[in-house]
Amino acid sequence: MQHQIRLGAGQLVDGRDGGSLLKARVPALLDAPDLGRAVHRLLDVYAEAAELDRERVRRWSQLHAVQAAFWGRRHGFRLTRARSAHANAGTDPLVRAAEHLAQLLTD
Repeated sequence: MQHQIRLGAGQLVDGRDGGSLLKARVPALLDAPDLGRAVHRLLDVYAEAAELDRERVRRWSQLHAVQAAFWGRRHGFRLTRARSAHANAGTDPLVRAAEHLAQLLTD
């Protein structure tokens, strides 16, 4: 079984890692009219294409979102640190997005 999923524009994601897939697709996902539906649809398609258990993919993706939120709160994200030296982790849009993704994946 092949474990590489092509996202387009030559970008490959390890087929066993839903978290990396979400990280790669965050900009497009955040523009979706229904973020929860878009995230679940992306992970469903991904799990089917990679021949993985959907629930396991969802839980691993949730772990990645929680880790990203924790990292962002603790250290800040480089992108937002560059924008504002006084950025508060609680108001950082990337931290909020990671927390929201983690919450969506609990359903």
